Formats: sequence, structure tokens, C-alpha cells
Amino acid sequence: MLWLCNAPSALNSDSDVTALRSLMDLCAKRKVRVILDTGSSGTWYNPFDVEKELTVCGRNIRRIGELFSSHPAFYAWYVPHEIYMSWGEFAAKIDILYPKLVELCKKAADLPVTVSPFFILDRDKVFGDFRYNEPHEYERYWARLVKRSGFDVVMLQDSGEHFSYVTNEMRRPFFEAMASACSSAGARFWGNVETAEYVCPSKEEFVRRYGRIHHAQAKGLPWRPVPIDRLKEKLALAAEYCEDIVTWGYREYCQPSLGSEARKWYSDYRAYVRSLPTLPTNQPV
Repeated sequence: MLWLCNAPSALNSDSDVTALRSLMDLCAKRKVRVILDTGSSGTWYNPFDVEKELTVCGRNIRRIGELFSSHPAFYAWYVPHEIYMSWGEFAAKIDILYPKLVELCKKAADLPVTVSPFFILDRDKVFGDFRYNEPHEYERYWARLVKRSGFDVVMLQDSGEHFSYVTNEMRRPFFEAMASACSSAGARFWGNVETAEYVCPSKEEFVRRYGRIHHAQAKGLPWRPVPIDRLKEKLALAAEYCEDIVTWGYREYCQPSLGSEARKWYSDYRAYVRSLPTLPTNQPV
């Protein structure tokens, strides 16, 4: 599977369209399923203008449909407007945006429509003034929203704050909540298992080093590929609840051309994949 983001950027010129079509053709030849996104207006959430967003995304969706609706590699759509939960006026706008985007996608190419929400673990508002939600609230919210919107697949990100101190025990309640939400809403549940993370041993150490700021604004906060043993644990958790697993690329930390550390990580990951039991030949992948 290849999950392509910002696909609409390849619609701006004939040469870009040709390049994207060549990639899609290669994927079809190699039997790789492709997920294409609807694009967005950029910082769509500030300010959140639903009509503007539908205009921008609608144009992208129609163009992608014209070019690729019948392409054998085109497997699903992706709506990139990521949230964890929302309240008040913002929630009311999401209630309009999501169903309309799903409707536009289905009209342009009647394929599964996916979304990849996250969850937050920061009860103490260290990383910003974000409202924390308990897992049971999360379940109710997404069960209603997925059913209302008509999403076919929910790909849950497995770490909202991306930190190395996050454990499976912290993640599990949100996997349980989303699995239940998808079951009641009639959607398929996939895991989006991150392969890179911020290196920090605890939230308290983060505050000591950087203060109470959003992690994206912490200068010098290092990233790393998720160590293989830790990645195995994350994948095992997702496999308990999800029928399929994807990852947000993080190629800037994991590709073997980056050096000896990345090459070893890549080699270890390939060895891990080879160690897994193979599926029966008649089982869909």
C-alpha cells in the first residue's frame, strides 16, 4: 500500500499529472494499493471556513476523480483534516465538513474514504491549552461522527504527542475506544503506527528542558526511528484491535541512505517482517 499525501499538488501542471499517472501505473503493475488525499487549504483550522474548505477540496476531488476514478491502483480517499475531538462551534463545522467531503469523494470515485484521527494524553496542558477527553468521551464522539460522516475506514494514529515515553498502557484505552466506535458506526478500524518519535524520557523532563510549550516549538527536541523492540510492541497493540496497519512515512528518519543507524534500523525491520507468519494464499492483504 502507498498512502500519498498532498496529491493535489501534482495537479498543477501537465508534467506533474504525467508523473503522478506514471506512479499510479507502476503501483498497478506492482499490485500496490494507493490512497490519495483530498488536499486542504493549509492551516484550515485557523480560521475554520467550511465553505472555503469545501471549495478548495471539492476542486481537488473532482480533478482527481476525472484523472483516476477508474485507475486500478486507486484504492481509497484520505481526508487530511485531522482532529482528536472538537467542541462548540468548531465541532459544528466538522459536522458539516466531514460528511460533505465524503459525499464529494464518493461522487468523484466510489471508493472507501479514510480519516486518521489522533488522541492526546496531556491531561496537564503542558503542550498547550488543549481540552483533554477521557476515552469513553472519545468513543461516543467518534461513533457518532463516523456514522454521520460515512467514513469507511478510520486509521487511528497511535501517539498524539509522538513521545518516546508513551507506553502501550497509555495507548490501549484509546484503541479500545476507537475499536468500539468503529464497530457501532459500521466502519473498518486500522492502526496508523508511527515509526519515529521525539526522544524524551518523561513529560516532567520535557518541562524541565523546554518549559510548558507545544512540542513542535521545543528547540532541539530530537527525533529518532522508533527502536525495533518498541516498534514491535506498538504493532502488536494495533494488531489486537485493527484489521490493517499503515504508517505515516517518517522516511526522513528511517530510510537506509541516511547512514549506518538508519541502515541498521531498516535491516532490523526487514528481519522482523521476515520473521512473521505468512498469510494463506487465499487471504486478502
